[in-house]
Amino acid sequence: MQVIHATAVEDLRWELQGTILGLGTLDGVHRGHQAILQRVVTRAAADGGTPAALTFAQHPLQVVRPEQAPPLITPLPLKLALLERLGMAAVVVIHFTPALAALEAGAFVERALVDGLRVRGLCVGYDFGFGRGRQGNVELLRALSRRHGFWLEVIPPVTVGGQVVSSRAIRGLLIQGRVAEAQRLLGRPYCLAGEVERGEGRGRHLGFATANLPVPDSELLKDGVYAGRVLVRGDFRDAMMNLGNGPTFRGGIHRLEIHMPGWEEPLYGERIIAFFLARLRDERRFADGAALRAQLGRDRE
Repeated sequence: MQVIHATAVEDLRWELQGTILGLGTLDGVHRGHQAILQRVVTRAAADGGTPAALTFAQHPLQVVRPEQAPPLITPLPLKLALLERLGMAAVVVIHFTPALAALEAGAFVERALVDGLRVRGLCVGYDFGFGRGRQGNVELLRALSRRHGFWLEVIPPVTVGGQVVSSRAIRGLLIQGRVAEAQRLLGRPYCLAGEVERGEGRGRHLGFATANLPVPDSELLKDGVYAGRVLVRGDFRDAMMNLGNGPTFRGGIHRLEIHMPGWEEPLYGERIIAFFLARLRDERRFADGAALRAQLGRDRE
């Protein structure tokens, strides 16, 4: 998959033929986004074009209204992996800047999509907005498509169990720790990835050896103990995982501690992916190590 990183409209250039483009922040690459991208692939195959996507490295609000910017559901490396898996041959990643935020909607279409990326067609969601202050909407985009000679297809809302799938709804569920419900909207389990780092060895001393992943304080998933699976060395392992600060031992670094029953080998420096399937309980402080060990046994069951 070809990836172009852009910090200015002049960077939006490629030599692809007949680009069929899906546009959006695409945070989560959830079922709604998947419907857009699946349509991109279908139309590209029918038209003999190239399926591609345009997305952002960060949420645009981090530039225009940083105090309102939500935490990301999918960091960029995961988003790119998901886009490739969904059939994108090329992706433009915009690293949003004040100059790009100030670009008028019509200028964005003409300079970026028509002159730069030479699109043959666009697929967007029903609530797509673009241009300075999100002044552009699907009605304006439809008029611009006729003016510039490309087609536009607007994908209607996708619902699961009567609920409209959206990044906002998924964030709301993750903030509450409701990972099973978030999975239904995402179309896959929520996950965190990273390189295993050394801990203090307390888990091993308690009989529950852990692999520890660093997690930023901005992580949106609610702290607590979860059941899940971990992709390690190419295989999936059942796991129980604690997201938080380890309050029993006076707290500390915010991280994810992963215990995989039956696994004892050190994984320091290795990259693993942890998938969250169900929330078991809140993280809490225990009176001593023996009380914590007893609870960990119940968690493992």
